[in-house]
Amino acid sequence: MRPFMKMPNELGYTFLESIFQLLIMTVFIHLFLLFFFWKGPIEQRYADHSSTEWELFSADLQYLLSDVSEIRLLNSGKTIRLRNGRGLIDIELSGTVIRKRTDENGHIPLVTGVKAVAHTFDGMTITAHVTMLDNSVKVRGFAVGLYPK
Repeated sequence: MRPFMKMPNELGYTFLESIFQLLIMTVFIHLFLLFFFWKGPIEQRYADHSSTEWELFSADLQYLLSDVSEIRLLNSGKTIRLRNGRGLIDIELSGTVIRKRTDENGHIPLVTGVKAVAHTFDGMTITAHVTMLDNSVKVRGFAVGLYPK
């Protein structure tokens, strides 16, 4: 046999190496199972995407209304027009989407799957009545921070 093909000190696969690999495989299997036990309840908790979308819309609208210099309702309460440091902002229904437009440009969707929207303004708060495509109605009040320039 040629000397370069000979491997010196070749003892083979030991029992200790197999126990070590079995231990590593057991740890990975446990982590794999633990992931799926964690994933199930999380998916059940956040399965309702429409309520998550509504809460994000509510937070965005409250942030926009926190510092305004002018506010009006247009289109029989279907559109909110406000002016703040970023310019003129419209929150309006377009098809089945409530969208935000800045200076009459752009189209930022805030809530999808909307059938109808009606806003009321009493001088201190805006109340949004939103009817979704599945005929569920969501109502939320928002405090308006008017700061005239």
